[in-house]
Amino acid sequence: VFILGGGYPVPDGQGKVYNTAALYSPDGKELARYRKIHLFDVNLPDGNTYRESNTVVSGDEVVTCEQEQLGNLGLSVCYDVRFPELYRSLVDRGAQILLIPAAFTAYTGRDHWQVLLQCRAIENTCYVIAPAQVGTHYERRQCHGHAMIVDPWGTILADAGGEKPGVAIAEINPERFQLVRRQMPSLQHRRLACTVTR
Repeated sequence: VFILGGGYPVPDGQGKVYNTAALYSPDGKELARYRKIHLFDVNLPDGNTYRESNTVVSGDEVVTCEQEQLGNLGLSVCYDVRFPELYRSLVDRGAQILLIPAAFTAYTGRDHWQVLLQCRAIENTCYVIAPAQVGTHYERRQCHGHAMIVDPWGTILADAGGEKPGVAIAEINPERFQLVRRQMPSLQHRRLACTVTR
């Protein structure tokens, strides 16, 4: 089987780490490695404060991996899901399946996790595979869970639930991918190309 690991810490050599996702082939070879670009520095209304940048260095590379058996995969990690421009960059590089391993907080996950996954699938007409941690890590840190697989139309094909560890299994159908892109050719209709000047 192919295995996606992430996010996990990989030392940067200067006292911090990269929040990393990596894809491995059935023979154990690393096929792609992504370092999370967007760091989770937030103060949530439930009283929790997160400062990922205290220990983590931001990556700066958009990563795709094309595999004959799987298609073209776009890698990301957790908080990245809130930044649609990353996923548009992945699609511009040919991504058909967006991989989003996450440890979403229970507080934000309840309202945002499913909606964001469906948005990334719909706006990019891609499959989304989103492994997700579930459970309590320490007294005030609880993960939302709900590992999901979403199709290019935004339909949830599988949801592992949020109470205990589980499995989400669904067929990734290349014909469905092509059909949705023909029926909703929004990527071909793009007109806005932004240049940011300061």
